Amino acid sequence: MTPGVPRRGRRHPLPLALLSCAALLLGCGSPPHGGERPNSPAPDTTSPIELCVSLIGHWAREELAGRAKGDFMQKGLSGGQNEILEAVVAEALEERRRTGADGARKVIERETNRRCAERHRSGGPTGHPWR
Repeated sequence: MTPGVPRRGRRHPLPLALLSCAALLLGCGSPPHGGERPNSPAPDTTSPIELCVSLIGHWAREELAGRAKGDFMQKGLSGGQNEILEAVVAEALEERRRTGADGARKVIERETNRRCAERHRSGGPTGHPWR
């Protein structure tokens, strides 16, 4: 008998187990309970405004902490988002000089929410996709 070659008639459970796992992961078969898959993510759960607020808020806090590295594309921002970031950071730095870190955090939250809502109030930015 050659090592590594299965004997005839002998079944190996591993290929069947791999196929079963793949079917579960890929969602083969019919979903239970009327078509809903438990624990599956809902489509489009993050709105463009929420994404804008999350990205710009993160990078504004990183800028104030001195940890932000790279240009706006390396941060995953568009040119328009970068303009918002620069304006928010400038206001937050000014507020931090006047009132301290808590004031700067409030400015970041307030201005990021306001500017992102304004940017997306008509459904999204217009023009070039990176604006």
